[in-house]
Amino acid sequence: MASELIDEPEEPSSPACLAHEADDAYMGFATKAEITAFLETLEATEADAIRKMLPRIRDDILHKELSVRLAAIESMKSGT
Repeated sequence: MASELIDEPEEPSSPACLAHEADDAYMGFATKAEITAFLETLEATEADAIRKMLPRIRDDILHKELSVRLAAIESMKSGT
């Protein structure tokens, strides 16, 4: 009968429904180990490496700090 309600499943039926529960690495973000290793070598890291890592940083504060560092490196290279 068309007026009957359809029972909804207890669990989401689509992987997209579970995306918020997925590991950061699964979603394409850097793992904590990758970020730690990156930060340990930050003093020697060139602007290109920071530029490549920035899109993979999910933490807003860390992303902003790295963006500021990148801007500083680029400004020192340009002499301004």
